[in-house]
Amino acid sequence: MPMLAHFEDLSPRSDRRRTIRRALKLGIGECEQGVTVHDLSLTGALLETSVPMLVGQTFEVELPQAGKVDATIVWNSGEFYGCQFELPIAPSALSAALLRSPPAPPAAAPDPVAELRELSSEVERLSLMMESALKRLTRD
Repeated sequence: MPMLAHFEDLSPRSDRRRTIRRALKLGIGECEQGVTVHDLSLTGALLETSVPMLVGQTFEVELPQAGKVDATIVWNSGEFYGCQFELPIAPSALSAALLRSPPAPPAAAPDPVAELRELSSEVERLSLMMESALKRLTRD
């Protein structure tokens, strides 16, 4: 289940870096730099965001029980970014982060009428295919 997160720009350090430093924080923030975390593992994450980032760019990820973890963008495709943590996180930190994601919505009960309609159309399709195959067999 995807998790919501947000980027926060960090205050510049005294080392005069030219690139903006960002921190990814789980949960919805007050800024408009929304991020959807589609996958989180011990070694990285799959993010979706409209915030432009470059391959090789680093940022901090704040995770429960792990604190701040450095991550690097290793690939991107449109608004999807694969990032790798500098060091793998502990399984307990992964579990704590995943527990913050919203629960999956309950599965809707199947509609028996719609199910019967679908089965009927499938039977009709198979019947036409069988009839066509039988015609080809009798012609030969």
